[in-house]
Formats: sequence, C-alpha cells, structure tokens
Amino acid sequence: MHAHLAACAAVLGTVCLLAGGCRATIGGALVAASDEPAKIPADPRAPSAPRTLPVEVQFVRHDPRDAAFGADLWRHVDEQALDADLRRRLAANGLRAGVITGRLPTDVAARLEPPATPDPAVPEDAGLRRLLRLLPGKRAEVVAATGLAELVLLEHGAEGVVGATYRDATAQFALEARPDVDGRVRVRIVPELRHGDVRRSWVGEEGMFRLETGQERRSFDDLGMSARLPAGGMLVVGAGETAGAAVGDALLRDRSPGGGVRLLVIRALAATTDPIFSDPAGSVPGDGT
Repeated sequence: MHAHLAACAAVLGTVCLLAGGCRATIGGALVAASDEPAKIPADPRAPSAPRTLPVEVQFVRHDPRDAAFGADLWRHVDEQALDADLRRRLAANGLRAGVITGRLPTDVAARLEPPATPDPAVPEDAGLRRLLRLLPGKRAEVVAATGLAELVLLEHGAEGVVGATYRDATAQFALEARPDVDGRVRVRIVPELRHGDVRRSWVGEEGMFRLETGQERRSFDDLGMSARLPAGGMLVVGAGETAGAAVGDALLRDRSPGGGVRLLVIRALAATTDPIFSDPAGSVPGDGT
C-alpha cells in the first residue's frame, strides 16, 4: 500500500514539473518550477550601488552696497572655471558664477558662516543653509524666491531680448550631482521658473508615466552652470551689479525698494568616486549612506 502511494506521488510530481508553474515543498522551502534559467549570484567584487552625495546649499543675503564683501569674495572666485560663452550669457542675464577651491581669508570665510548669535535686524534666511543628500543624477529643486504675483522678465538670448510676464511665479534652481572619476563631484544647476495655475499632467520617466501635479516650468537651459568640485569646493552664483528685470534679479535680488541681494553657495561635503571606477571590493569613498 505504501509503495503504491509513493509511486503515485512520484508520477504526480513529474506531471507538475512538466506543466511548469507548480509549487512543491523541498526540505521545508517553497520553490516554483519555471522555464526561466537559474539566476547567477551577484559578484561580491562588483562595484556597489551609487551612494548619496552630501551637498550643502546656502543662501547668503547682503547689502548690495557692501562693496568690500563683494570685491573681497569675488577676488577668490575662479570665474574662468566656466566657459567664456557661458559667462557672457550669464552676465547678459544678470548673473555671475565661479568656483572656489582654495582657502578663503578668515574675514571673508566668516561672512559665509551663520552668526553664533542671530541679529534681530537681519532676516532669518540671511545665512540659510541646508544639507541635501542627492542621489546621483537625480533632480532636486532649490527655491530662491516665492510668491511673485507678477514677474516681468527680459531674457537676453541668441535671438535678442525677449520679454515675458509670469504670474504666481516661483524662482528656483534645478540641481543635480554626480560622482566623478577622481573623487570630485560634478554639480550642475539650471535657473528655472514655475508659474501659472497648478495643473495635472502625465510625465514620462525611465520608461514609465506618472501623474504630476504642479505649475508650468520654464527652464533656462542655456544658463545652466556645471562645475567639478573637490570635497569642500564651492560653486558660487551671484546677481549682477546692476538691478533690472533679468533672470538673475528674479532669482537673487529682493524686489522691495532698497532690498538686498543673495549669494547662492553650493558646497561638496565629501570626496566620492563613480562606482564604475571603484576598487574591486566595491568600496566607494563618500558619506557612507
């Protein structure tokens, strides 16, 4: 009797495996029969997945008549780290930018540090700073100004000056960071405006569509700034010397009469390496996240 039952069980198991998709318990583990080839275990020596990149973003508000701060700071900014054509486009649109990689004089560096004791006469966001942990190549948004009910903007481009009025606008920068081969971080920022009514739209991303709710976005791609920063290196973006209706004014100059200007400082906080070029053990210098 027992032999007969064992034979029936063996035949039934053979039929299940041939049919595919049946499940059987082996040694207490549930497995599924499938036509798919067996998966090869991952090589433990392969590079690890990209880690987050720690980046500090800071806005420093100051008086536009503070010539000493502007002159002292920009004397240590390498504006030639950016392409000459880009520098001309930035200047025409009320922006200037460059890279700081060396040590700053104590008095200049102190101006980039938040005060130990807040001054009631100074706005709370005068030295606003945020620590961001960015996924490589993933977009983040750095908001510079909100609540712009009506923004008149003159954009200087290859075809001349183009004027437009944006309502219910938010001025911001799109920020991306990627690890570089030599331990530096590649940072790219692009000035943007969000404006108009809030709408719902389908957005394609990585082969999929997702429903996104938000305002219309205007990106000034020709004013995008890229830099390769070592740990502690900074990308600095400021407004032009003359106030107007340019892109830089919308982003970094207060609209109130006699208002201040802001300096955007993006600082790489750790050395990192593109996983493609990491060591065989897969260790990637970085923040350990």
